[in-house]
Amino acid sequence: MLGREFRITTTQEYNNIYKNGKKIPGRFIILYIMKNHLDRNRYGFVTSVKVGKAVIRNRIKRQLRDLVHRMDPSLPPGYDIVMIVRHHAGSAEYHQLEKDLSVVMGKAQHR
Repeated sequence: MLGREFRITTTQEYNNIYKNGKKIPGRFIILYIMKNHLDRNRYGFVTSVKVGKAVIRNRIKRQLRDLVHRMDPSLPPGYDIVMIVRHHAGSAEYHQLEKDLSVVMGKAQHR
């Protein structure tokens, strides 16, 4: 589980990242990334009702948190990262989310 210091919590922070961050689209995830000038990365996850019912939305968020927990040590620190789940991700398998997240993160590191 991600501790509080690794989470983006306020609406103002989300809006700032949407406005000033870089947008990187993927198949199941849209990633926004922005420098945060801290010694760690912070993450935010957004799933809309279009993804599915609460059970599906929460399952996807749990899977993404697990993937981030595993990937974070290999990522450079100092970024705010928001992941918006696309509406058709509700039918995605775990390995598909993992592949999409690694592709999107790879694109983010090259920018």
